[in-house]
Amino acid sequence: MKRIILITLLSFYTCFSYAQGGSFGFQGGIGYGTAYKSKITPALEGYYLKKITPRLYIGGSMFFQRYSFVNTLIKDTSNLNYGDALSISQHSSYLFFCPKLDFGFGYHKYIHAALSFGPGLYMGGYQNTYQFQPFWTNTSGYSYGRDTVSYNTSYNIPKVIFKVGAGISERVPTYRYWNIILSQEFTYLPGYISKGTGAPNLKTGYISFQVGIMHKYPQVFVEY
Repeated sequence: MKRIILITLLSFYTCFSYAQGGSFGFQGGIGYGTAYKSKITPALEGYYLKKITPRLYIGGSMFFQRYSFVNTLIKDTSNLNYGDALSISQHSSYLFFCPKLDFGFGYHKYIHAALSFGPGLYMGGYQNTYQFQPFWTNTSGYSYGRDTVSYNTSYNIPKVIFKVGAGISERVPTYRYWNIILSQEFTYLPGYISKGTGAPNLKTGYISFQVGIMHKYPQVFVEY
């Protein structure tokens, strides 16, 4: 039993003494939702990764994502009833705090694959729902006009959402321990980005393309 404990402790010492390296980076670019009629929006990320093995890194990231889309509910407007919801427009921003798992491929590890998951906090935005309504009636109840009316339904935007991200990044070595990073990531949202009583639930993914810089710490070996 003592021998097993000793071997386990020595294994941990060896692992941590070998895994002294790490990296941190910042990147920015563009992103857009995969559902509805989405617009291109900014995407920003900062992260730190700790080297566990020569190919495996574990760390965390802060990822800012902005969603901007219009969901058209009724395309044929030739036969409308009062109260029909025509479309929903949302512009919202979230800051995600995610553990991150990164794996390098190849001899020089210029290609990396990453997985991340975690909560995102609502940073602001708004949502409008457009309905077909009469806008002027007389005392007899006859309609004199009708139009599309906008209602603020920002209360349907959740304050916290969760994401699961999977991405690929390419590293271009430059001066000393600095690298240029090109990355692409797909974000899956398990929950809804808008949910309310009497309103359709909205759900979308997110694709981002970013460019940034990354600094690597040199590998340090410690002998015991």
